[in-house]
Parts: sequence; structure tokens; C-alpha cells
Amino acid sequence: MTEARLPKAFDLLLVWHGLFAGAYTIAYLTADGARGLHQFAGYTLLGLLTIRLLLAATVPERSPWSLPWPKAALWRSFGRKLGGGDLSALRGRTPLAPLSGLALLAMLTGVGLSGLAADWWEWEDLHEGLAEGSLTVVLVHVALVSLGPALRKLGEAQAGPRRTTAPRNA
Repeated sequence: MTEARLPKAFDLLLVWHGLFAGAYTIAYLTADGARGLHQFAGYTLLGLLTIRLLLAATVPERSPWSLPWPKAALWRSFGRKLGGGDLSALRGRTPLAPLSGLALLAMLTGVGLSGLAADWWEWEDLHEGLAEGSLTVVLVHVALVSLGPALRKLGEAQAGPRRTTAPRNA
């Protein structure tokens, strides 16, 4: 008999991510049509965003739910290497994907809040402009996350193989 296990924090974050991406997609695709569905998806997106930000404010820094703030040392090292033409900066963790995730959260906060305000005031133009701009931020985020493995391979090819053990003296 198998034992039931509680989902891990990272598993729950993946579920949140799927719901968030789905709500955004539905809201974006129904902008010119099904108003009720558009609003439902928008309110769902705002609710999911609120949950994410509240959890990020209360969990430890090492939790998957914390916001992925790139550290200053990571930026300095990354910029110094890339500025010198060293593509090994692309090997391992870079600050680009977390930065795009933070930009996406900020952009969609503006989209969601302007949509909420547009339900009571004449803010449709602001909401529509932010929503159209958000697609660019979404696509950049998807590209950075999707191309991450390819960029790492490019960095590894340029830097040469990593040594996993100390060289043997012959």
C-alpha cells in the first residue's frame, strides 16, 4: 500500500504557476470578447498574485515561494564576465530569469490593478495599454527560461569542460 504524502512547497509553486499562466492567457485572449470570462480570469489572476506576494512576504528566504531577488554579487560577476566577452557567465545561474520573473510580477500587478480600477472608473485605456505591453514581458520571460539550458551549454562550450575531481599526477 502506498502512503499519501503532502505536496512539497515547490510542487505547490508549480501548480500556482500553471494557474497564474492559465488565468493570464484566458484574460489576454478574451479581452475583446467574453467580458464576464475576461473579468473572472482577471480577478483570479489578482487573487493568485495576492497569494504569491503574501507568501513571499512571510516565508524564509530559501523557500521556493520567496521572491527570486538576484544578489548584487551575482550581477557584478555576471556583468564583469559578459563585459569581457566571457560566455562562461551563462554557465550556471544567471540573474536574467529571476529578473524577468520579477518584472513579470510587477507588470501583471499593474495590469490587474488597472483592470480592477477600470471596473469603476474610466481606466480602460491604461489597462489595455499595460495588458498589451505585458505580452512582451511574458514572451521575454518565457524565452529566458526556455533558452536557459541552451545558454548554459553555450557558456560551457566556450569555457571548456568543468573539472569534477582534482587532476591526477602521472
